[in-house]
Amino acid sequence: MVGLELDEYLWAQWSCTRLAFICAPLGFGKTEFARRMLRGQDTLEVDAEKDDVTERVTTRDASRYDAVLLDNIHDGLSTEAGSRLASVIAQCDGTRFVFTSRAPMPGWLTPFFAKGEVLVVTSEDLYFSDTDIAHLLAANNLAAAPELIDRVAAATSHYPMAIALAVAHMLRGDGDAWESSLFDEVMRYFDAEFKRRFSPRVQDLLMLVPFFDRIDKDVVMGVLGEEDGKELLDVLRHTTCFVTPDGDAWVVNPGVRAFFEWERAHSHDDASYHSVIDHAVDYYVTHGSYIRALELCSRTKNNKRMLAILEEHAKLNPGNGSYCELEHYYHALPEDIVRTSPRLMRIMSLLDSMLMDTIGSERWYSELEDYAKAPQRTREERKIANANLAYLDIALPHRRLASLTDAVAALAKVNASNDPELTPSMTSAMPSIINGGRDLSPWVPADERTCILVGKLAGRALGRLAVGCTEVALCESRFEKGEDVTPYISKVNAVLPKIRRGGDPSIEFAATGIECRNLVDKGDARQALSLLDLQRRHLSQTSPRECRRIIANLDAMCCRIWLRLDQTERAHAWLEDNEPDLSKPLDFLNRYIYKTVSQVLISECRYDEALRLMSTLSEYVQSRDIFIDFINYCVLAAIATWRSNKGDWKVWMVRALNMAKRFGYVRTISTYGAAVLPLLMETQRQAEEMGADPGQVSRLIKAARVQATFYPNFMAGPSGPTEPLTDTELQVLRLICRDKSNAEIGEILSIKLPTVKTHVSHILAKLDVSRRSQAASEARRLHLV
Repeated sequence: MVGLELDEYLWAQWSCTRLAFICAPLGFGKTEFARRMLRGQDTLEVDAEKDDVTERVTTRDASRYDAVLLDNIHDGLSTEAGSRLASVIAQCDGTRFVFTSRAPMPGWLTPFFAKGEVLVVTSEDLYFSDTDIAHLLAANNLAAAPELIDRVAAATSHYPMAIALAVAHMLRGDGDAWESSLFDEVMRYFDAEFKRRFSPRVQDLLMLVPFFDRIDKDVVMGVLGEEDGKELLDVLRHTTCFVTPDGDAWVVNPGVRAFFEWERAHSHDDASYHSVIDHAVDYYVTHGSYIRALELCSRTKNNKRMLAILEEHAKLNPGNGSYCELEHYYHALPEDIVRTSPRLMRIMSLLDSMLMDTIGSERWYSELEDYAKAPQRTREERKIANANLAYLDIALPHRRLASLTDAVAALAKVNASNDPELTPSMTSAMPSIINGGRDLSPWVPADERTCILVGKLAGRALGRLAVGCTEVALCESRFEKGEDVTPYISKVNAVLPKIRRGGDPSIEFAATGIECRNLVDKGDARQALSLLDLQRRHLSQTSPRECRRIIANLDAMCCRIWLRLDQTERAHAWLEDNEPDLSKPLDFLNRYIYKTVSQVLISECRYDEALRLMSTLSEYVQSRDIFIDFINYCVLAAIATWRSNKGDWKVWMVRALNMAKRFGYVRTISTYGAAVLPLLMETQRQAEEMGADPGQVSRLIKAARVQATFYPNFMAGPSGPTEPLTDTELQVLRLICRDKSNAEIGEILSIKLPTVKTHVSHILAKLDVSRRSQAASEARRLHLV
C-alpha cells in the first residue's frame, strides 16, 4: 500500500463524513482507492455493472456491514434504483457508503451532499504527484532518482494507470522502450472500453466532441438536430466525465480530446464528420461567434473556410472593434492572399491602426494603392480599390484631413462605390461625436456653421449615422466649451426617438452620453447612472453582439460616476476586469476605457502605472491630432505626477492648457474638479513663469470649484487604516482574504482562538468596517494584501 500525498488531508475529511463519491475517468484507480478508504472495515462490495444493486444492497444487508462499496454506478444504476438506495443510506446511519463512478454525482446523492455528508474525490485529487511516483518506484525496488521521476511524470502526465504501466515495463526490464509505446498502450485500453461501453451510434456522436472547446445545448441541438443532440447531451452530462460544467455550457477535458484524436486516426474516417462540422461553423457564424468558428476550422485544418469567414467578417463595421478580436487570424493569413483582396487589405490597414501600428497600417495602404494602379485591373476593380482607399482616408486617424472639403471629397468616392461595407464610423462607438475616430476639434470654433454644412451632406454621405449626429455634435461642442447646453440637450432629446427608429446605436449612445455628462456636471450623478442603466438594458436586449463595445464604454462611463460618488469598491471591481496588459499592443478603440482605467489607478495611488499608460497614449494621439484625448491624457498625467512627486507636472499641465485654449475648451479640464483644482491654483500662482493665460486659468478654477463642491472626493486616494496594522494583524488579514475561519487562522499561525478573535476585532476597527467580507474588500482596495 503506497502512501500518497492525498492521504495527508483526505483522511481528516473522511473521518468526519459517512459517504464518499469518487468520480474520475477510466484508469484513475477509483476502486483501489475506495478499498484504501475502507481498509480494515467489514465491507460489502457490489459492482453495479454486474450485480442487481436493489437486491444486493438492502437495509438489512447493509446494516450488517461496517461499509458498502458500490462500484461503477455510472451505467448500472437507474434513477429508480438510486432513489431506493438513498432510502437504504438514510436508514443505515451506522454504515459507511463509498461510490465510484465515471460520471458526475447522480441526483439522488445531492440531498446528502447538500447537508455536507458526502466527501467528493475527483480526478484532480487522484493524479499522482512527483512524491507519489517516488513512493511507487521505491515500493517496487526501483531507484527513485530525480531524473527517473521527471521522465515518468513527463511521459505519463501524472496519470495513475500510465504510471502503473510504466513501472510494469521497468520491472520487466524493457529499458527505455516503455516511453515510446506507453501512449498507444493507454489509448488501446481506452479504445477497448469505449467500444464495450457505447453503442456504435453513440460512439459516432461522441467522436464529434473533440472538435469543440466548449459545448452548450443550443450548439448541439442546432448542429445535430433534436434527437441526436438530446442523446449526446444525455451521455455527456450523466454517464461520462468527458466534460466539466462551466456556467451554461461544458468544457471538454483535455485528456478526452487526446483519446478521440487517437481514436479517429485509427478507427474512423474524418470525411463522415465534414458535414456536421460545416453545420457547426455555419451555426457559429450565423450567431456572430467568429472566434469559435475559426477555432473549429483551424482544428479541422479547413483553411479555405477560414479565409471565407474572414472575408465575411471583414464586412462588419470596424466601430464595434471586432477586428481586434480576430487579430491573430488576420495576421496569420498569407500576405499573397491578402494582396488579392481590397477588402482584406483595407481590414489589415485598419487593424494595424487600431493596434497603434502606424507603419503596418501605412504599408497595407500602399499595397492597396499598388493594387489600384496595376495595369491589369479592370475599371470595376479599380473603382472598388479607390473606394476602399477613400474609406481609409476617412477612417485612419493618422491620415489627416486638412479641411471639410477633403472629407467631403473622400466621402463622395466612398459613396460612388455603393458598397454598404464602407460605412464611416463617426464615433468609434464612444460617447462623444467630436472625439470619435476622427477628431473634429479644428472645426469646433465654427461649430454652428460646420453643423449646417455637414447636415446638408450627412444624410447622403453617412446613412444611418447621419440621424441625430449634427444635433449631438453641436451639443458636445458647446458643452466642452463650458456653455449652458440646456437648449441643445432639448434638441438632442427631441431627435432621440428618430435615432432609435432609424439611426445607429453609437449615435444613440452619444446622445445619452452627452445628457449624462451634463447631469454629472450639474451635480446629479445618480440620475446619470439611472439613464445609463436604462440604456445598457436597451442595448443588451436589442443587439448585444453589435453593441459590445458600446456597452463596454457605457460601463466605463458608469465607473467614472462611481468614482465621483465614492463607490470605490465598484470602481475597483471594474478595474480588475478592464485593466490592460501593457506588455501587449493597446487597442486604439479602447482609449475611452484606458482614460477611465487611469482615473481608477490614480484614485488607488498607483501613479506609476497611470503615468505609463497615459504617456504611451498621449504621444500616439498627439501625433494623430486627436486633441480632446490629448488634453485628457495630459491632465491625468499632470495629476499623477503632482501626487507622486515624480517629474514635472507643469509640463503636462501647460500642454493641456495650451491645447484647450486653442479650441476654447473648458469642461475638458474642469470636469476633473477636486482632482485638478490644486494644480490649477498652483498654476495661477505661477502663471507668468509657466506661460499660462491668467484669464483661462481663472475660468477653469471657477468651473473646477463647482465640480469640487459636488464631488469633493473624486479621484481622491484611499485614506488607509485609522492606524497602521501590526505584522500579526497583516498576517491575519491575509488569511481573512483567503476565506479562512478563525479556527483555521489560529492553527496556521499557532495562536489561540481568543487571540485570533482579538486580532480580527482590531483589524475591523482600524479599517472602519463591521464585517470580515468588508475587511477583505478594503484590504484589496488599499493594497494591503
